[in-house]
Amino acid sequence: MIDLYLRCTPPSTTAQKKGMRFVNGKPQFFHNARMQREEVTWTSLLAPHRPQAPLTGPLELSLCFIYPHLKSTPKKRLGDLVPKTTKPDCGNVAKHLEDHLTKLRFIEDDARIARLIVEKFHGPESHVGIRVIVRPFPGVTP
Repeated sequence: MIDLYLRCTPPSTTAQKKGMRFVNGKPQFFHNARMQREEVTWTSLLAPHRPQAPLTGPLELSLCFIYPHLKSTPKKRLGDLVPKTTKPDCGNVAKHLEDHLTKLRFIEDDARIARLIVEKFHGPESHVGIRVIVRPFPGVTP
């Protein structure tokens, strides 16, 4: 089982944000400079926690992204977790992290994820970050 809390501001860009250029008349997709910087950030946050061997078998991945409160958040709500209903959407931000967990060998293959739980909130500064839990799928022996 892997249980991490990454103290960082969660990403506002996702793997869906790619650039495109034509080379010899064929489209070629690439990550822009901002995405390349985020690749380095993901690697530096996750690499120190890399397990000896990747998790295999059916897996459950639980992700909780807590973004800083908006300036428009009422003062009485600043201590609360408030659901985030703006971009990036849950699927895209989860896919980006899944790809990095696979790339850094936390998990054997993101196709092994049988259950995905994704939450996004705005929260107090002391809670800003990303909680990542990867565990064997409950009730299934690998």
